[in-house]
Amino acid sequence: RTLHLLRRAREFGLDYGVAIGDDPRVFAEAVREWSKGAGVNVILDLVGASYLEANLDALARRGRMLLVGTLGGSSGSLDFRQMLGKRLQLTGTVLRARSTEEKASAVRRFNAHVVPLLARGLVRPVLDAAFTLDEARAAYERLESNATFGKVVLVMSDKKSR
Repeated sequence: RTLHLLRRAREFGLDYGVAIGDDPRVFAEAVREWSKGAGVNVILDLVGASYLEANLDALARRGRMLLVGTLGGSSGSLDFRQMLGKRLQLTGTVLRARSTEEKASAVRRFNAHVVPLLARGLVRPVLDAAFTLDEARAAYERLESNATFGKVVLVMSDKKSR
């Protein structure tokens, strides 16, 4: 979303990115420019309502959008003609709504496919900042700042083991 975050993402292999600030339309315009008007095949949306219109505009014909978060709102206006005309697929999912069996299956797949990549260093978790439990307010403020790149974690310590 910002030039600073794009620079950081390039360290991890980003080929193309655009600083959109707070205007979702900039995202749709950048996608159209980058794709020479074709749009993209898949959008993984963690934002939700505030990007719905831009995401639908950015999708190619027969494109798919997977909604996994609603940081930008949970209710939006959907243009069904656009959905039908472009033959788009919209799928929403969250882990907490899944059954125990589905969650266990996801953990098994993660262990089979992702853990080996982590072990070999081919995939690295990105840590933005670590805070103690006493610093929880500062950790939350860091998250609210929207300047994070990677995870913000609270480190729990067992005082008995000291």
